[in-house]
Parts: sequence; structure tokens; C-alpha cells
Amino acid sequence: MKTKEEHLYQGRLHSVKGEYKKAIEEYKKALEIDPNYKLAKVNLSLIAYMKGPLNKDRIPSPKYMKLPKKNRQE
Repeated sequence: MKTKEEHLYQGRLHSVKGEYKKAIEEYKKALEIDPNYKLAKVNLSLIAYMKGPLNKDRIPSPKYMKLPKKNRQE
């Protein structure tokens, strides 16, 4: 039987390879062993953030991509 640390390590390996489903499974197994295991929770959150749909808050607004006329060098 694997320890929570071994599941975390396996999850990280899968995550680095882009195998997010397998990584999530490993992190969940670590949490089954210890429901308060913060490292597994953090890694699950990171995957959720990386895989989550882009929303308005994460897309730079064109309004902020341009310098105001007074700051432009011409």
C-alpha cells in the first residue's frame, strides 16, 4: 500500500507530463489517506486552475494593453 507522500509524488510526475486525470486520481488517493493533507489539496487546486476555462478576470483587457497617448514615445 502506498503512502500519501508516494501518491503525491506520482501525482506530480503525471502533472509534469500533462496527464492531469492521472494526477488528480493520485492526489485524491492521498486525500483518502489523510483528508487534511495540504500538499495534495494545493496540487489539486493548481490543476483546477490550469485546466479551468479562461474567464474575463484572467484575460488581459485590450484597454490595458495600450499606453495612453501622453506616455507614448513618438
